[in-house]
Amino acid sequence: MQRTPTLFKEDLFSYSYAFHWRLSEDSPDWYAYDDGSEVPKPPFHLQLVQAGSRLGWVWCSYGCNDEEYDDEDEDKCHSCEINWLDPEPSRSSESSGYETYIEALQRIERRIDFYKGYHQPPTLAEYNRLCEENPWYSV
Repeated sequence: MQRTPTLFKEDLFSYSYAFHWRLSEDSPDWYAYDDGSEVPKPPFHLQLVQAGSRLGWVWCSYGCNDEEYDDEDEDKCHSCEINWLDPEPSRSSESSGYETYIEALQRIERRIDFYKGYHQPPTLAEYNRLCEENPWYSV
């Protein structure tokens, strides 16, 4: 039997909420935005996600971790599309994990609204266009 070495005793994703990654303000991709506006903040935060056995990551506009996220945060938390690290689990009847995967996936995907179609933060021009095209957000 061979053991896979890990940095932590448990899976990294169980510790993912203890870490915080965000795009540096020194990055050429970062831009200023109106923090007081009702428009969703740019997705400059990186979050690891897990749906069943499938692992991935998303850019999000707010600290959108599943452990703290609830319906009250829905207007603050907007994610880009999921960047998967693993293939989708098998749909076969032998795979009991597929239903668990779908349930978790739906929970994650409900935050993909404002940035639907984006796998990375939009450029400033794209962000401004999104704000103009979504009249339910007051600019």
